[in-house]
Amino acid sequence: MKKYTFRLEPVLKVRKLKEENCKMELGQLIVQLNRIEDQLKTDEDEISNYYKIQEGSLAQGVRASQLQAFPMLIAGKGRNIELLLRDKKNQEKLIEEKKHELALLKGDLKVMENLKQKDFDEYRKAYNKEQDQKVEEQTQNWLQHNKDLK
Repeated sequence: MKKYTFRLEPVLKVRKLKEENCKMELGQLIVQLNRIEDQLKTDEDEISNYYKIQEGSLAQGVRASQLQAFPMLIAGKGRNIELLLRDKKNQEKLIEEKKHELALLKGDLKVMENLKQKDFDEYRKAYNKEQDQKVEEQTQNWLQHNKDLK
């Protein structure tokens, strides 16, 4: 009997490739989300640092023109935080969409793997049946041969 081959193997390979690509894209999206969250934390820390510097400057005595820089720095960081929060929300939305796409791809892949398993089981049954017939034939021939010798 010929060697087992799954006739839809190319389709199965394509689906596996699509799933792997989707996993990589999801990983990249998560890395980008982590970068955004890190930048948010950094900006929030910088704002608190600006306040500490401003308080220290006031305690030491500083000109009013120098104090004007702090509100602008803080406002700039505040605006950057707003933009980062917007980007974070968009990134989370993209991640959820990619997770949904990955779930669909996993489902399609599972269907193909189940088809392959079912096809292999049928092949195995046919192979075993053929082997059993050969063994039965050889046994009958052997018994017939022994009977002829007696």
